[in-house]
Amino acid sequence: MKKGRVLFAVSVVILIVSFLPTNRFLPKWSSSAGSYDLGPGKVNGPTVYLSYRSVVELDVSISGANKDVYFYITDSHGRRILDAGRIYDGYHLEWYAPAIDSYRLNFDNTMSWVSHKYVNWSFQAFHYNSFFFFLGIGLLIVGFLQMLREEKVIQRVKEFLFKGPETLVVECQYCGATYSKTFEKCPNCGAPEKVNVLRKEKKS
Repeated sequence: MKKGRVLFAVSVVILIVSFLPTNRFLPKWSSSAGSYDLGPGKVNGPTVYLSYRSVVELDVSISGANKDVYFYITDSHGRRILDAGRIYDGYHLEWYAPAIDSYRLNFDNTMSWVSHKYVNWSFQAFHYNSFFFFLGIGLLIVGFLQMLREEKVIQRVKEFLFKGPETLVVECQYCGATYSKTFEKCPNCGAPEKVNVLRKEKKS
């Protein structure tokens, strides 16, 4: 089997893997944990840096009052990418990053006027999907170009785009010399052109 087709097939398989839940069968890439004492009306949370299709698994435990807070994720521009609303003790989240960016996980206690909330959180990041995605795209491009090269498509395109003008070649009736039809007379014997076209040649 030709190299280009092998690379193309491998790239397709890798791209399919990039859309699978790799966090279920591959070890965590990185992890972090922390806690916050959220007073009334306070918002706090960690910032994480993620690539496209990176997976985050978040576990949250909450104590105090009704054991609830608001939770949402914002990007580097402050836009809410995910709004989970009110969450409670034992909350679990599995989330795929939509782009390469820094994201803040916001724990919001603006619902409380008096009560403090104690939030403990831990998250694990998996960047395998992102790695496989970009690797697959790279191999796909290389494999496609290799296929074109092996099928000599690129060479044919170059020949089509950069081919020289065609020249008519004629044969003199008097001396038998062949010459370009651009000449009014035979360059060998000087006879005027009174002959038929023999063939076409390409100027390289």
